[in-house]
Amino acid sequence: MQNNNEAFELQLSEVEMLQSMYANPGEFVLDDPTSLEQIQAVLAGHVSLENLYTRIGFTVKIAVENDSKSISVEFVCQLPHEYPFVKPQIFTRAPSLCKDRHKLMRDDLNKELDDQAEGEICVGVLVEWLRERLYAELQYLSSHASENSLSSSNKSPKQESRDTLTRLWIYSHHIYSKIKRKDIQDWGQELNLRGFSMPGKPGVICAEGVTCDVDEFWYRIRRMNWKKICIKEQEVIPFPTDTQGSDKTSLFKFDPFFELVLDARGGKGREYHMDLGQFSTFLQEHDSGHVFSLFFGVSGKPADDGD
Repeated sequence: MQNNNEAFELQLSEVEMLQSMYANPGEFVLDDPTSLEQIQAVLAGHVSLENLYTRIGFTVKIAVENDSKSISVEFVCQLPHEYPFVKPQIFTRAPSLCKDRHKLMRDDLNKELDDQAEGEICVGVLVEWLRERLYAELQYLSSHASENSLSSSNKSPKQESRDTLTRLWIYSHHIYSKIKRKDIQDWGQELNLRGFSMPGKPGVICAEGVTCDVDEFWYRIRRMNWKKICIKEQEVIPFPTDTQGSDKTSLFKFDPFFELVLDARGGKGREYHMDLGQFSTFLQEHDSGHVFSLFFGVSGKPADDGD
């Protein structure tokens, strides 16, 4: 009974927090308005747990907007009596999203839930994760609409020349997702690129290879959901002609594509960043020392990070 009382107290405190955060009409709606009173009665000893026939369930409407565009999702949650010592039951409704985009969001949300520690309240964390994801979704939709207006010739990176090497330095607000990390590494290896992906906050990606293959890599990367991602530097170098008898591999600075993991430094929540001193040394060893100030500035803090 003691564990149940602890669980109920945590549930009530989290619901109170969510109600204060989503206080506008229609933003937070309980499935059964009496559920909180019934659980309070159990805690007070007026009702036995065996006679508790309801549990807390609610819907949070999360809406974000950017310029003239807006998007919303309904986060539906049921709390088992044992929550947070067991996982909550969640799903989403997103009529403003296409079916495929909603499925991607739902799958990522469930993975985020799996990563939460049992015994700690997590619904508020999931709601905030979903809000951040919606902002990224707005960015994706805006980018997708712009790209659809381009001519088909601008959409085909494979048409680019194979006579040049491109070295691309990419900045991301962060790279935490295990799925993103795996896809980035798999694509780099599939396209026979050299370079690396460094996870954490910020995320850094360097890809070097035949220009059309690097373009294909960037074509895939930028279609993933990001809070922020941009190219910091792009180098294009002509390959020597076969008649010159030169070794093309001498133009590369890095080994075949890999994930660069250094000593991690923790931050708030799940945030972390790699040891910047080690990263600076790594760049210098690969004739790329100038990139450190490009990404981090002389202070060692992320450059152009607006967060």
